[in-house]
Amino acid sequence: MKSIVIGAGNAGRPVARILNYIGHEVKITDQKKLAEFPEKYQKILLQMEKEGVELNLGIDMPLELDSYDSVYLSPNIPQESPVREKVNLSCLEIINHEYISRIINELIDIDIIGVTGTLGKTSTTHIISRIFEACGYKVWKCSSRHGNLLSEVIIQDIINQEHSKNDVAVFELPHGTSRLMSQVKLKIGLLTNIYPEHLDEFEDSLEKYAERKLFIANSSEILISTPQCREYLEPLRDDTIYYCTKENNCNITGHLENEHLIIDYDLTSLKGSSILDNPKGSFESLFKLKGYYFENSTAASTVALCYGLDGNVISNGLKLFKGIAGHMEYLGNYCGREIHFDAAFVPEGLVSTLEQFSNGKLVVLVDNPDTSTVRDKYKIGEVIGQYADIVISSGYNETLGGVNMEAAHEVLKGIGDVNCQKIPVENMIHAGNMSIKVSNPGDTILHVGPGAITNYQDLKTKMLQGIEDGCNKYS
Repeated sequence: MKSIVIGAGNAGRPVARILNYIGHEVKITDQKKLAEFPEKYQKILLQMEKEGVELNLGIDMPLELDSYDSVYLSPNIPQESPVREKVNLSCLEIINHEYISRIINELIDIDIIGVTGTLGKTSTTHIISRIFEACGYKVWKCSSRHGNLLSEVIIQDIINQEHSKNDVAVFELPHGTSRLMSQVKLKIGLLTNIYPEHLDEFEDSLEKYAERKLFIANSSEILISTPQCREYLEPLRDDTIYYCTKENNCNITGHLENEHLIIDYDLTSLKGSSILDNPKGSFESLFKLKGYYFENSTAASTVALCYGLDGNVISNGLKLFKGIAGHMEYLGNYCGREIHFDAAFVPEGLVSTLEQFSNGKLVVLVDNPDTSTVRDKYKIGEVIGQYADIVISSGYNETLGGVNMEAAHEVLKGIGDVNCQKIPVENMIHAGNMSIKVSNPGDTILHVGPGAITNYQDLKTKMLQGIEDGCNKYS
């Protein structure tokens, strides 16, 4: 079958690649020339060309469609555009995301565990994977640590035959990726929470954003969630397994006691609970991690229990998990200051992180909260200002590149008139340098912001360069 993919952006590239992989003759076209794409996407497009996808870049619209059997149109192409009109007048089969999702479902023949929600997806995905690895499973793990656009990572892994090399797949499923995974059957689906985020992509509607996340309710054989999502899930199914970190009418509860995580569970209501020797019981594990790792470890334990793993194995996996880069990451002591690096940027996640550093003087370095998504920077500043003694706000967008000092000032404006020193800077090198100048030995310096996910290594390197320069100048 000859297929044309119109739009070589984040949606079109994975579609063209998977169609080519299953044997279609594929051409991908876009108004942009190759050199106009960011470098990392240029590399992907050139790799696609090596695999057999024909690139037709730098044109306004396909010259002709008669020689093709099917067409995919990027969702970012405006409804009133001439190319859509041309496609609508053609007799071509329209390829949609559901069609691509069904292809993916047929290709992956191992159990899939999917993790979606607003906060906690990445660390929960890694904890689940560590538990399964401790039990002897070969795990195909896919999270934002492997790439910012997970749909492309998953397609790349399919091409690399990861599904044939492993026993189980554990996928982080952000809202963009969920479109491509909507028809993929999950052995277990986990919904961590739903908070306002990416609403500019959903007509500022939390309900529409939640609807995108709720695909997991239909895709999952076993569905797990926090009680925070109960109002969304109860109309959809009555067999959801709920977990929480305090008594709240949950099937599984986690609590901390003397550096131990204790899990109490009752899965007698779970269909097929006979897979557990003891569907009701308790176990504990040594636990020294901070903040949101507590709730996310409870979520991961719930997944493992529902899959049928023994509590002792789960306990061992939790002990072996040491955290992940960019998430509550301790970078060391520089000139007497304790340096920490975290990716929090949603207000609810910021609270969870900042509460861990409430003792002593706290200097917060925040990178520009905007990525390709424009966020409420005033609200983010408002939250940070409740905990920080000094806030240093960078205007550099670590995802897209470029300095926007208005974003830095908007964060600082949100802090208001509280007794907090506010410093705008152009980038994280300057932020690191300034953090040493305005702090003293014994203080804590904490980075927060989305750059710890989207530009992890480069951002961390720049911040530490600034901190080291500051140590040489000011200590």
